[in-house]
Amino acid sequence: MFALQRLCFGPLRPTEIEHLYDKGWFAVTETCLAMTIFRDEVGAFFLVMFTALFTGKVWGWIGDGRVEVLEQQPPANPLLFHTRLSISLFLSIAYDIWLLTYAVNTVVEDARPTMMVMFLFEFAVLTVCSLHTAARYVISLVEQHVVKTQTRQRLEERRRHIREQRAEILRRRDTEGATDDNEELPDENDVDEMDIEVPGWEAKGQWVLSLDLLAGKSAKVLLGDSRRCANRNAQTSSSLGYTLRFSASF
Repeated sequence: MFALQRLCFGPLRPTEIEHLYDKGWFAVTETCLAMTIFRDEVGAFFLVMFTALFTGKVWGWIGDGRVEVLEQQPPANPLLFHTRLSISLFLSIAYDIWLLTYAVNTVVEDARPTMMVMFLFEFAVLTVCSLHTAARYVISLVEQHVVKTQTRQRLEERRRHIREQRAEILRRRDTEGATDDNEELPDENDVDEMDIEVPGWEAKGQWVLSLDLLAGKSAKVLLGDSRRCANRNAQTSSSLGYTLRFSASF
């Protein structure tokens, strides 16, 4: 796992490690609280599924952080950065879908409220988050393409305007038959891309907002269903325990 992380993400920055620790403690605490409902099923299989879930969450957090970095500033090595990020997002989605499929098949075969129901909804939320991160990455790529296209067009317009000014100055000099040393000839090569301002992709905000609303609504529905199933299982377990105690009293 560590070797795969180094291959797809490279060395992690200190801020990324700090964020992973904070989110990791929160995720472990949340899972431990939910585990109390299924305390009778805690065992080796639970530890395996919890490790698989936690691994998927950590992988998704790193990918989400790298997409945020891409949205804020261009990478130093674009080819290496995009290759690593594309592979990592693909692996994250494939891993989450595989775990989700396994959990669905297990729940369907068992057909009773067990620990796998909780993992089913967790893997579903994890899949939604991975798809959300991948969609944000695609939006960032589209924005970069739009900005590059607009910059190239503005740069070409600026250079064409400078060439027209240069031609006009030379024509005026030929007409007057004299050279004005105080008037400098403009050079189109003096125009730098950093000096070009473009409006950017105006529709990006709408796409990001729609994507966030869709992902947030989906995650909220899945988490709500998970809590309802967990409460139903807790009520069933409490009723069963009360019935057993009542029967034992006779």
